[in-house]
Amino acid sequence: MAILSIEAQFGQAAALGTVFLGGTTALNLLGQVSAGRNVPETWVKKLNEFISCNDGASFRLGGCDIIKTGFYVKAVGIEFKQTEHGDKGPAYWELAENVSGISKAELAARMRRLIESPGTKEGPWVATLTAAMFLSEVTRNPRSFMVNLMLLDLIQGGIKYGKAGNKELDFGSLLKFDSENKGKSKPYTYADGTVKVGKGAEAGTVRGGKLPMSQKDAMVQYQQTVPKFEYQNSFHAYAKQSALNLQSPANAGVGYHFSNALLEKECTVVLRWLIAWFAKYPLRYQTGSENKEVTLPAAWGKGPTKVMQASPITVPTTLLPLRDQVRKPAWIDAETDNNALATALKKAVSHALGERQTKAAALL
Repeated sequence: MAILSIEAQFGQAAALGTVFLGGTTALNLLGQVSAGRNVPETWVKKLNEFISCNDGASFRLGGCDIIKTGFYVKAVGIEFKQTEHGDKGPAYWELAENVSGISKAELAARMRRLIESPGTKEGPWVATLTAAMFLSEVTRNPRSFMVNLMLLDLIQGGIKYGKAGNKELDFGSLLKFDSENKGKSKPYTYADGTVKVGKGAEAGTVRGGKLPMSQKDAMVQYQQTVPKFEYQNSFHAYAKQSALNLQSPANAGVGYHFSNALLEKECTVVLRWLIAWFAKYPLRYQTGSENKEVTLPAAWGKGPTKVMQASPITVPTTLLPLRDQVRKPAWIDAETDNNALATALKKAVSHALGERQTKAAALL
């Protein structure tokens, strides 16, 4: 179920006010951080190695030789069904099946270890999956580095999702569309028309799983989101292109939508992660200060001394997902309003995204 905006309540029963964080604002901050901050240096070296690797050549990851063909990857020695990608590399649904014997928390942790220390010995399927998600996809869309780490966070944190809020994300739903209901199809309507999801193996190439870049034409959709796209010979130069300049709906009552599935899926991941982040690291807004009487220990043999000290007054902030994607006109817009609450929320979100971008370790 897509989440395309957030309601932020400052204080009990929104005593100070309610701020609306639209999906376009969140994605613009995502692009800004992705373009301006570095991923861990060990992984930058591996990304540059991947970018410079010729078709049919191989590079080392996790003690395995990984063959690169275009943006497809496969570890030497693995056997897979030649379906969507021919012999270039396994499709995501087959990667999911071949790592299904590993618990989701352990698999996420092993992938993080590879990102932090690419020389760590690992199995060929785990190495191929890591190469696909954090080399292939990040080279196709630099925003994927942060978004995919967020997905690992949500998996390891056991974060619930869905309209009923009773599911936990796993690698099956991440990499395969509708993994629990094979053979079914669902319609998805966007501003430019309706996209029908096919059946069987084709489902992985149309809509894909919850991984934003797992669907058909994902790289074309990425290129449509950036002002100017050019292939670069280094990751830092390439990442600078990933900034976004999306425009929010002009009318507060207009429902949020995005022109393609990639933006919708990126937005949902980012907002789910932010809600989980602020649940673990609560955002507290300081409204002023109050005087408190404090008794200090005896000094120089005399009795205790009472003094007045100022202490900050803080209010808790609650972030709630919006699925109807419409904000109430009375709410403060984090994108367009210079209100102190809006400024505090945007600053906190930017800080959270920066923390996620620069660390491979779990943050939830």
